[in-house]
Amino acid sequence: MSSEPKKVDRRKFIYAGLGAVALIAIGAAAYVAMNPPVVTQTTTVSTTVSTTVPTTSVVTTTVPTTTTVTTTPPHTIKPGTTLDFWRWSYASDFLSECLKRFEDHYGIKVNQLEVASAEYHSKMLSLFAAKTSVEVCAVRDEYLEEWRSAGWIKPLDDVVSKSEIDEYKKALAGPSRERAFYKGCFWGLPYYTGTYVWYGNKNLIKKAGFDSFPKTFSELYEQCQAVSKIGVKYPLSLWPGHAMEVGVRIMGDCLRAGIYPVFDENWEPLWRDNDKLIGIWKFYQDAWKNGWINPADWTEETSYMIGEFAAERNCFGSHVYYQLRSFNDPKTGGAAAGYMEVFQPPAYDIKDYPARGIGYARIYAISTWCEYPEESWLLIKFLGGKDWEGKYWMPKQWFLKYGLGFGYPELWSDPEIVESAKSWLLPTPDLVSQIETRAVAHPHAIVPWASDWMEAARPLFQDMVMGKLDPKTVQCQIADKWVELRKKYTGK
Repeated sequence: MSSEPKKVDRRKFIYAGLGAVALIAIGAAAYVAMNPPVVTQTTTVSTTVSTTVPTTSVVTTTVPTTTTVTTTPPHTIKPGTTLDFWRWSYASDFLSECLKRFEDHYGIKVNQLEVASAEYHSKMLSLFAAKTSVEVCAVRDEYLEEWRSAGWIKPLDDVVSKSEIDEYKKALAGPSRERAFYKGCFWGLPYYTGTYVWYGNKNLIKKAGFDSFPKTFSELYEQCQAVSKIGVKYPLSLWPGHAMEVGVRIMGDCLRAGIYPVFDENWEPLWRDNDKLIGIWKFYQDAWKNGWINPADWTEETSYMIGEFAAERNCFGSHVYYQLRSFNDPKTGGAAAGYMEVFQPPAYDIKDYPARGIGYARIYAISTWCEYPEESWLLIKFLGGKDWEGKYWMPKQWFLKYGLGFGYPELWSDPEIVESAKSWLLPTPDLVSQIETRAVAHPHAIVPWASDWMEAARPLFQDMVMGKLDPKTVQCQIADKWVELRKKYTGK
């Protein structure tokens, strides 16, 4: 049983601060334990979630408090069931309103418990160390292997029927399916997904004499050169430059070089002495030498990047597709609004086109000490899958309100999602669906040494781009660093 109270007021917990703090040693790290106060629950008759769609339209979704039951749970809900649901803070009031729909339908109370994103990992480890009966928790890619191998979360294979598991295995795609069915077990359903895409200013490339976006890096060089001649100061954006994103770019470049898988089954890197990867990095060096990359890309934040594209000082870039909400919004997108489009990931060799995309998925799972696994599965289904009406209601709400990805390709044909996305996810939402289906979940993110490796790789990669180091040398150095850290953490 938990040493923490089961009844927690989410709002008081979030805003009251850290409260009493105790350090708990887990491995080599120190973690924070917090004792929140008592819960106060308010029940309302109905809920209306106002969903703002980028640039022009507003969609209002009325959430009914009573719904005709079309499916019956295969078990009896325990009277007075309360589920502790842990997550990092994000859109808290919006989620609270949506959870009332679940509570009213099933008669199950949900304690929505949160900490700041930066504190979430340490908080959860303190709960796991105390064997707290966490029912449902959000799991980042970076935590999945750690929490799985430590036995802090458990698979749902013995909780969920095989037919239902098979249904979700067919419905999910890309990183969401990879994480939900990690290492052959069923761990849960997606909170949200993010797929990295390439994007460019269609108006600028047309002015420069091109009708379509580049398919290879040689074509990308040609188009950068052409838009530079018509006045685009920095044709290529390598933003952002912090360690995590540099790690993602290195993994993405491996995929664009046709290297897949990126590691073997023993976590040995497979990119050494790869001529295609060296060719991509030489392209970056040439772009830097030509003045096509802004040095500020290494240090600046999101607002800077949006401003550069809005002013048409950038033409091409790569990041998660939700960035297009800002690019194509007339209020923030400037001269580029309405012209920023997604295109298929370029490859070094046309034989590898389109290159695989790269992405991530956050999933909902249950802890090993979950007291109500069947009821927790009902909550996970509501949050990340189908509700009792057989609809992907909550994943759809997250997209309509915040543009968060959902992991289910069939939702891209939903009329409300299409209507919401068509003004900003250009040229069509269907293209993102195609990229997402073939995307690979971050290959490097699930090992405990990933953060150390990304910090070590960042200066090597950036110095290489700036012409201070040879691409082949850096290719070997970052592989050697990976092996060194793997041995440090695993002994082999």
